Amino acid sequence: MLRDRVPARQAIEALRAGVPNSEAIKRLGCPDDQIEARFEAALDDAADAPTSGFAVAGGFGTGKSHLLGYLREAALQRNFVVSTVTVSKETPLSMPGVTYAAAMRNATMRGVNDDAVTRALANVERLEGAMQSLELWASTPQAAMSPMFSAVLHIIGRGMDAELRHGIEAFLTDGRPPGPSVRRALKDKHVRSLFDIGPVAPAELVRQRMRFMPQLFCAAGFAGWVVLLDEVELIGRYGPLQRALAYAELGQWIGLDETSRIPGIFAVCAITDDFADAVINAKQDAEKLTERLRLRNVPRHAELAGLAMRAIQAAMKLPTPDDEDLRRHEAALRAAYTEAYGWPAPPAEIAARQANRTMRHHIRGWITQWDMLRVAGIHASVVETVSITDYTQDDRLTETPDGFDTPG
Repeated sequence: MLRDRVPARQAIEALRAGVPNSEAIKRLGCPDDQIEARFEAALDDAADAPTSGFAVAGGFGTGKSHLLGYLREAALQRNFVVSTVTVSKETPLSMPGVTYAAAMRNATMRGVNDDAVTRALANVERLEGAMQSLELWASTPQAAMSPMFSAVLHIIGRGMDAELRHGIEAFLTDGRPPGPSVRRALKDKHVRSLFDIGPVAPAELVRQRMRFMPQLFCAAGFAGWVVLLDEVELIGRYGPLQRALAYAELGQWIGLDETSRIPGIFAVCAITDDFADAVINAKQDAEKLTERLRLRNVPRHAELAGLAMRAIQAAMKLPTPDDEDLRRHEAALRAAYTEAYGWPAPPAEIAARQANRTMRHHIRGWITQWDMLRVAGIHASVVETVSITDYTQDDRLTETPDGFDTPG
């Protein structure tokens, strides 16, 4: 039946567009066993202690987004909450609040269509003692949280109206603190004096949310929070200060400094394989940008930025596919195409391996061959073009804010 072909058709169309979906990822598998093994081992460790993430690098079309999609599915299977954040003009890595909001907006849970915060709070309410334990943690000096967090947990654990609940969920995601509503609710419950709620600087509030959210997810029964950062190479087009801030933010998310590593968060970033040479080395970022941050009297920024640049230079490289990889992918894709269209796709011509011929070139070439043969009966050849990453500074990207946030 036609509807039985839908998953295979979705996989083919996603690969045709160069944006693999979960069905395509399931059919083609992980593009690199070593990266998969390192990721799986890191998730095992993340359950016990704060764990640093890592960077993966590859050229355009080598499968970076496919890899992150595979890691996403693997983490979901292990009961992690997973967020995929694509760096863009709308989501500049140099602005922590925007990056955090995007991570929360894209947070997903296995088999759950609900908002991540809504579901996590519902789970915590349902699990006996979970809300009280989380409130106790948020109240300790070691947590370094604003009393607002323990106050909202206290209120949620004792019932509230729908409007206040919505305001609290929005606050945890990235909304304004619902201070007046929370104070009224505390007063109604005769506990207002227990919570000294005061203003918190926006930069500090972002960091507190980053510490709080994985604790909430774990209290709700999830294994932790995996954050996958894609297309990080866009920071190569930022101005110097904005680029420096982006490096620092990357270092914070990946947890490269043990003293500021956030328990419960594990992050992986994907970047182009020429970034280290074309940007970090060519623009002397390691020397110039860290010094720029030190002169602005933010040594933690400088330290994290330096660590992030070293992580990029040490990134795990996505390998060029060998003959066996190509044959395996062609066979899997041919089976999916046959299923998708109810048409027996013949073996596709596998183009010769070349340094600039990526897996995306091969996959799109095979799909095009089958399309032309199925629709028009034509044995088509494919003309390829190579995309070059542009690292020229683009002033149209988000400007550096007047003030900037301090990681850690």
